[in-house]
Amino acid sequence: MTLLPDGAVLEAAGASPVTLAYRDLAVLAVEGGVGLVAAGEGSGGARWLLERFGPGLGPLVAALRDGRLRQRLTDGLVRLPDGEQLELVEAALPGEASGGTFIGQLALHRWGLVLAPLDERRPWIRLRRAGIGPVEPLEHIGGLRIRQADGDVVVDLLRLGAAAVRHRARIEALRDGAALDAGRLVGALLPDLPFGPRSRAAGLLVDGRPVGPGELGDAFPAVETAVLGEPVFAESYAALVERAGGPSSAPRWLALAPEDPGSDVAKAWFFVALPGNLVAMELVTSGAHATYCFRVVPRSRYGGGPPDVDVAGAVVAELSGALVDLRFLREPIALPTARLATPAGLRYRLAIAALPSLAAARGRFVARLVHRDAASWGAALDDLVTWHGACRDDAAAWPGRAAQEAEFDEAAGVATAAGGERPAAPGGVDRPVAPDPST
Repeated sequence: MTLLPDGAVLEAAGASPVTLAYRDLAVLAVEGGVGLVAAGEGSGGARWLLERFGPGLGPLVAALRDGRLRQRLTDGLVRLPDGEQLELVEAALPGEASGGTFIGQLALHRWGLVLAPLDERRPWIRLRRAGIGPVEPLEHIGGLRIRQADGDVVVDLLRLGAAAVRHRARIEALRDGAALDAGRLVGALLPDLPFGPRSRAAGLLVDGRPVGPGELGDAFPAVETAVLGEPVFAESYAALVERAGGPSSAPRWLALAPEDPGSDVAKAWFFVALPGNLVAMELVTSGAHATYCFRVVPRSRYGGGPPDVDVAGAVVAELSGALVDLRFLREPIALPTARLATPAGLRYRLAIAALPSLAAARGRFVARLVHRDAASWGAALDDLVTWHGACRDDAAAWPGRAAQEAEFDEAAGVATAAGGERPAAPGGVDRPVAPDPST
């Protein structure tokens, strides 16, 4: 077997060489001095036994695991720090029966952490840095207990020994870095806000956590005004709020995050829960000006009427987390399936396979509305709200979606734009560019 930067070549006696990408590896196991490698799934998969490798078998399988995790992280838009080592740790999940421990690869990156069990039947544990809560020592076993920000236990890392101190410091540094970034960005956005409300805003607006008027209280209008500094975004926000019941009652949320951890450049976006079982989202600190609309509950279960604020809030938190996972790209959420299947859509297809949050956001996505002008945008929005509120078929597509996608292409001056994020051209129109795989 020959290891390559992006995969491996497996050569067996009497058979043609097989080239594998690391992401193809579905099973990697060692037992009794024999290794098992399985690629793909079902009838299209293949299995090989690695025999007579002697003491080199363990390092070989470890290198394959390392390559697999790194490639799948890259597919999911995670960039590991240079020289980052993937360490094996023993872990246990809360609520599992005694003895239900497992071994996993721990990867820390700038936006959070991933624990990938060696047993491929177990799902990955992903935790964004803003979601990290207390990291408590388990001194009787030399381990750590990692809690979410809400206090729930995520996972216990067991028998770390001397490494427990180092792991705890690095994980807490991720969490604290998110808080520091939020304080810096809110301070720059609202330097004249009194310390109390400014501190409260900084404690809530951490790495894309959506926050509504009830949580921010008296600080909400100031944050709202500061975030919506560009008139074109303020106008669409005001129009959405009006359709949702007006400023006094419209369910709405603001979110803020650094462009990259440690950056002084802020990304800001908002959500408004609309009639017709929809949530609208706009990213206001990027050139592209479009309204992205998502389903709140399955259409078959929608009973009409205004959105349930708690349910809509949970959906908004899910979508906001997906936007952070996507490093603020919206195109992978909205790209139609046919265009996603083109060569230009490869990067996004890999991301969809690697990121559960992106796959979930695509499952909720209904349409994006281009801001060619206020009248056409408003008419399209009203038509979408009416249609979606009456539709009970979860597989149906809004009849106006194709026309909106065509408007994106026409405005950008291309007939069939495929893939790529769309920063604003003059007049607030989107234009496609190739995605940056390093994000």
